[in-house]
Amino acid sequence: MEMQPFNFKVIRTDDESSHVPVSVAGQTMVDVQRLLTDIGSLMLRRELRMQGPVPEELLRRFSLSMELSSGKDVNAVTEGEDTLMLDALNQLMRELDLVGIGSRQEEPENHMEALARNDIARDILALNDHLDGFTLSYGKDGSMKKFRIANRGKLESEVLDGRTSFPGAAIGVIRADPVRRNRWLMYNDVDGVPIRFGPNIAPSDIPIFAESGPLIASGTVVTDGKGKVIEMKDVVGCYSFPSVKFHRAITAERDIVLLNPVEAVPGYNSKKGLWTLDNEDLGISVSKPSWDACAAAFHEYFVFLWETYVETDGDFEGEELEIRDFLRSLAFP
Repeated sequence: MEMQPFNFKVIRTDDESSHVPVSVAGQTMVDVQRLLTDIGSLMLRRELRMQGPVPEELLRRFSLSMELSSGKDVNAVTEGEDTLMLDALNQLMRELDLVGIGSRQEEPENHMEALARNDIARDILALNDHLDGFTLSYGKDGSMKKFRIANRGKLESEVLDGRTSFPGAAIGVIRADPVRRNRWLMYNDVDGVPIRFGPNIAPSDIPIFAESGPLIASGTVVTDGKGKVIEMKDVVGCYSFPSVKFHRAITAERDIVLLNPVEAVPGYNSKKGLWTLDNEDLGISVSKPSWDACAAAFHEYFVFLWETYVETDGDFEGEELEIRDFLRSLAFP
């Protein structure tokens, strides 16, 4: 195990030299873990272009191990050079910094960020309330700060907002409802959700969208509050996308930061109900019943190739040598 320079210390507000109950330190770290997991969930949805809730096996990437010292100091321990965890921890520190000065991000760019901000606001309020009579000191060695909330009302308004619909976009394919006439559904997994078009979309254009394969639909995204899209409404545009770029390869075990993104060409087999992602240069071709599962499978295949051709000392020639050279061209020198 490699100790990373992140530290969380719980102290009594009125007497910093006094011991802190294990129950308080433990609850504090439960709150920190929840905050870190919600930050990590947003990161994964961005990196993997996921459209629904993040699978549990990927969220475990953000599980902290703790080392307690004198019942007060709690050090975040990560395994090896885990850049994904380090990025999430750095973002956690930024979130605590921002609430300390009463500043939060401006309006979120999409529905995923909006949902994540609500979760993060709820996590921060819970952390603060569980610290009644105690103070959390956080940061890196030699640069510790004290956690405080400068504008509680702003956080509470985010939590109490309760909205489940936001401006945004979603990936999917459009199909006619097999039961109801003149009704359209959008699929990115086995279950379709209603999609309703704005007045700027001509009815004659909708069948064209349905024949176009994978699309990005832009409008109002309605969710179940946990990240799953249950409806698209007021859709103002549908756009084909020839490829998707991944700047980091991520699996349940590791991640690889890339200098140049790896591209995948999306497809949808309507007869089999399968999503596909292909990269001809690497010989990657994966198919799954949902977009999210397909994206995860693409990353797993990429990491398998990376470990096979880049992290070994084998002598390659022909097509295998081309694969190794192409993989190396994506990496930091």
